[in-house]
Amino acid sequence: MTGCKPIPPDAFTSRFIGVIDLQDGLAVHGVGGDRDHYLPVGTFNAPGRAAHRIDGHVQRLIDGYHSVGIDSLYVADLNGIRFGDWQRQQIRSIVERCSDRGTLFLDLGFRTTMPPQRWSWIESLVNDHANVVVILATECATDVSLLSDLLTHLPCDQIAVSLDYKDGRWVSEETTDDDWFDACRNSGISTVIGLDLASVGSTSIQRTLELCKRVRLQLPHTRYITGGGVRGAADARRLFDAGADQLLVASLYAR
Repeated sequence: MTGCKPIPPDAFTSRFIGVIDLQDGLAVHGVGGDRDHYLPVGTFNAPGRAAHRIDGHVQRLIDGYHSVGIDSLYVADLNGIRFGDWQRQQIRSIVERCSDRGTLFLDLGFRTTMPPQRWSWIESLVNDHANVVVILATECATDVSLLSDLLTHLPCDQIAVSLDYKDGRWVSEETTDDDWFDACRNSGISTVIGLDLASVGSTSIQRTLELCKRVRLQLPHTRYITGGGVRGAADARRLFDAGADQLLVASLYAR
């Protein structure tokens, strides 16, 4: 955003979550939710430091986030989200690499009830790593009942629900946001994520700010994570003041 001051080191990093969009084994740079045109992350740019080459290398991007004090990460498996095929080897490598760090949020693209072998894999991952939180993203889930299904397999405090919009409109055709607000309240989910996909990689937090206010009105006491368009300290402050507990950041550092 024009006029925003660069974020000084350590000013908000304890409340930032570094985003890794994982596609075909590469860390890619998301813009506007148009996943057909995502390109590998080129560089990591921290205030007061020389740009560090990433070239799509996942571990380099993780190291970049850690170097500025961002310990929590959000990993979106775009292969799983788009086509249903999880990048299991890469995901496990990331989980093990970050096992002694902050929270690791995983969006694998849950859609419908899964076969037993898939449940076994994700249960093993969660049971072995207490810092892993599995995301149920509403853009993929075909029914609210999938949340109940997850809760029979995974601890409630290791599940988060992502409420997904684009240009202010609810993304799912099978469910409504009111359905999910009710499900979150009734199930006792402690963490929700609000995303307007059109704000991903943008230079404005306006949609993100509007969504923050909307979600906070419905779920005032739930831990709320959001992101999209954050370009400086002023943007971060406005979102925290509107009720965000943590912010997802990507383009602020990785381009």
